[in-house]
Amino acid sequence: MRKRFRELGFNWGNLSTGPLNRISDVPGVLVGHKTLICDEPTTIRTGVTAIVPRSGVFNKPVTAACSVLNGYGKSLGLIQVEELGQIETPIVLTNTLAVGQAFQGIVDYVKSFSDVQSINPVVGECNDGFLNDIRFQAVRPEHVIDAINNAQKCFSMGTVGAGTGMVCFGFKGGIGSSSRRIVITEGEFFVGALVLANFGSFQDLLILNVRVKDVAAAGIKRHSNPSGSIIIILGTNAPLTARQLKRLANHSFLALGMLGAPGYHGSGDVCIAFSTTEGRVVETKETFDQLFRATVESVYEAVCDSLFCAETLCGFKGTVKAIPISELSAHFKK
Repeated sequence: MRKRFRELGFNWGNLSTGPLNRISDVPGVLVGHKTLICDEPTTIRTGVTAIVPRSGVFNKPVTAACSVLNGYGKSLGLIQVEELGQIETPIVLTNTLAVGQAFQGIVDYVKSFSDVQSINPVVGECNDGFLNDIRFQAVRPEHVIDAINNAQKCFSMGTVGAGTGMVCFGFKGGIGSSSRRIVITEGEFFVGALVLANFGSFQDLLILNVRVKDVAAAGIKRHSNPSGSIIIILGTNAPLTARQLKRLANHSFLALGMLGAPGYHGSGDVCIAFSTTEGRVVETKETFDQLFRATVESVYEAVCDSLFCAETLCGFKGTVKAIPISELSAHFKK
């Protein structure tokens, strides 16, 4: 894992971050990875990332909502999240053709401690078929269980877990995370974001209002589909209802436009939002202005971290280079 966006002296937004500047600044939230990299019997560059909203989530679900900017995706469990406004399992991210294995992994995990008859696994995906031989289904249910069991507060980002084979704006992408602290009438809270970033065209990327193509060469050696996808996970301990969480999820996509992405016909852009605290904040302008700002700022920086932390990787159809930090730093120093 390379240095993060802020560790390199970059900064964006008006709100302060949480202590870890990760989604795990939300009390109780943990993140785990299982990374799969090998060259036999084929080129594998993939993995699993699990977001655990809180311990014992199956017995005590968290309030939740989801929003879809563009629905070219194969996520699981969103219908019930929309209907009941709850999530009752860890949220698992993986590659497109491993969604079924992720589902089975969550079922096997819950079956290990509960006499379950019905469960709603929540799974998000992006396609890592450029770097990973996606037709060879390397992800297995036991990898999902490993990711859940490995979940912790201080987790790695970039080329790790579900982000192992992802490409973002023509550079190596993957897992990124960030958080913001807010103070509202009801108290002090955190809003955190985790992204699986696999979207965007090199021609479009803006970082701190600088068009990256003007200061750096493309990171990908062979043509790849620029549409891609992004899964955004939002977590907070502010007491929000499912409807209020839906408002935050809707606003999360504003960060993608600020980074230069115009949206694509073949992109799967999904946000899943949850709150670890039951209740409802009073819906004032001041409160939701802060919540919206915290959402957009944390998603923006999470995508930047997915780029800055990721490392160059050679894979199935070619090599994807990491974003060149030296060129960007030199430009900003000028």
